[in-house]
Amino acid sequence: MINIRDEGEDWYVYAWDERNGVTAYLARAVTENSAREILEIHAGLRRSGYLCEVFASDSVGHCPEDATGVRWTDSKRTGERVRVLLCPHHGGVFDDWAWTPISAYLTEWGIDPEDTGIIGGRLGPLRDGDQTWVVLVDNTCQAPFIRNTLRRALAASEPVWAGTEYVNAAVRLSHNLPDEGPWYLTREELHATRIAVERRSRWARGTWCPGTGTDENHAVIAQRVIEASEHAIRHRQQGLS
Repeated sequence: MINIRDEGEDWYVYAWDERNGVTAYLARAVTENSAREILEIHAGLRRSGYLCEVFASDSVGHCPEDATGVRWTDSKRTGERVRVLLCPHHGGVFDDWAWTPISAYLTEWGIDPEDTGIIGGRLGPLRDGDQTWVVLVDNTCQAPFIRNTLRRALAASEPVWAGTEYVNAAVRLSHNLPDEGPWYLTREELHATRIAVERRSRWARGTWCPGTGTDENHAVIAQRVIEASEHAIRHRQQGLS
């Protein structure tokens, strides 16, 4: 990145291909932070699986855009570091907090699982009047695994779900769950999927246990479904209380 003005901001972003020694112009940016985002996206440095944590509205839920930066501060109340993942559009919130590109923040501090920063889980947009919850997808093997798990449960000789609404949700997802995420699933869909993955694990191992090794991506998506289901259940209980 090159800043060509002594005063003010005016950044130009270039990329150098070490394979052939060619330097290519990418874009112009108004600020250094914007220039870093352009460079990170081009270089593939931005880590998948992180979404903006800004809650947009009741109809939209949380912002569905990829996070590219982190605003952070040291909390005077707790003495702990507080951070918010932000997309470029919401990058200006908390402008008195420090700003760091997401790759730099990951290197220095790491980032906990995303939902730990969101009270009550990440709410998704309303769908047909029903609230949804976000399940992040970061590997192409995860959707086929969940679809196959649901189909196994539907084909089981003994009933897997207690209610027809969960059976209907399982049928719907077994055919229509998209390969790419994030997924926006209703409480019934989360519950149906959770029961199916827990049942599959018990069949395979005799007890519930997250997978390891080659099953790591399957275990990750199963755990995300379970956590989102728990958030959805708590959200419903709070609404009924």
